[in-house]
Amino acid sequence: MRTVVSVASVLACVLSLDAQITATLNRLPDGLPEIRIRNNSAAGLAAFVLRVNPVVQSDAHLAPLMVYVDTAVDATAMPLAPNQERRVPVPVRFRPGRHVEDLFEPPIVSAGILADGTTVGDAALLTRLVLRRSNMLQAVEMALETLSDAGRHNVPRGELIAQFRKMADSVSHWYLPPEQQVGRDLYQSIIGKLMNLPEEPVGSPFPPSTFVAEETAILNRQRVTLLESQPSLADAAFVGR
Repeated sequence: MRTVVSVASVLACVLSLDAQITATLNRLPDGLPEIRIRNNSAAGLAAFVLRVNPVVQSDAHLAPLMVYVDTAVDATAMPLAPNQERRVPVPVRFRPGRHVEDLFEPPIVSAGILADGTTVGDAALLTRLVLRRSNMLQAVEMALETLSDAGRHNVPRGELIAQFRKMADSVSHWYLPPEQQVGRDLYQSIIGKLMNLPEEPVGSPFPPSTFVAEETAILNRQRVTLLESQPSLADAAFVGR
């Protein structure tokens, strides 16, 4: 089973509640910039995305800075509680003498998903935020399929690692937007786990059944989280064979 991402819009989910989250660019005492995002709503902020454009006069030729934080996708992400704020560092370039050269400048465009599924902020960014979840669901299902198949057919370690490396490489192209590269870390994490598995006696099946059981349990939990996330992924993807 694979999740095929469409270009369907989730604009109908957007409400004019921009003031419920605010994002500002601030300067620290050492001159380094940071973004402060604040949740002004009465519900927790489950996910948010920020976009900041590069400095117009810069010669760095940078793409816009995109920051994604999503409790349904990112294992270490925590919801932002009501009336709380989070700080996000902004990359800079250092010139001789520790002079800080800004690479990005306001305005900051933002969008978010509250714990109750309410959506706020920029409609285009919101669409990308939900599509990121759809792409992560696709990656989870592909990893589940690959591990389950390997467990049934005793795939050698090197061959299985090569399969996941090929999957990681397929989403690592510079021309893909960040939300389409979201599965790369998942694939690379599984590669690392496979490489660190202890050597088994000659003739032992690989991957070990205990490893397959543990990893598929983790992946299935993440799959359920993504499928049950709000707004529904049916607004951004359809499930096909």
